[in-house]
Amino acid sequence: MEAIVRPIATWDEWPEAAQGIFQAFRSPAGEDMVLEKNLFVEAVLPGAMICNLAPEDHDEYRRPFAEPGEGRRPTLTWPREIPIAGEPADVVSIASAYADFMASAPFPKLFVNAEPGAILTGTQRQFCRTWPNQTEVTVAGNHFIQEDSADEIGAALADWHAYL
Repeated sequence: MEAIVRPIATWDEWPEAAQGIFQAFRSPAGEDMVLEKNLFVEAVLPGAMICNLAPEDHDEYRRPFAEPGEGRRPTLTWPREIPIAGEPADVVSIASAYADFMASAPFPKLFVNAEPGAILTGTQRQFCRTWPNQTEVTVAGNHFIQEDSADEIGAALADWHAYL
């Protein structure tokens, strides 16, 4: 599934369509965008799916972040913690260590690849595909593939687990 598999070297590796909003989240303007306007849940979330999110499902994503203010902080912290272009340095270090570990870890892994995908694309996807002892399945989806291909992901996980 879509994840950060290593630090993102430059903003050029981040999806072009998402660069502006994620750079804005990481700026002082991000406070208003997320803490007051809830843009992560209202715009980024539904925009990162192929399917149309049902209103009742969107309401469930909204529920923990219904009130403006600090309760929405997790949806601002996450975009600010993505290791892009060397920042934040502590997360870059953690992601680098994780990347090195996964690139040599012998245990079985299931890579649920999203097509077309959103953030685990290009060089990030190619790097992930080099991991040893990994099974790859591809499902339709952008970033929140659990909404786009829930049944396919469940079947892939069950098949992979049975193989172990």
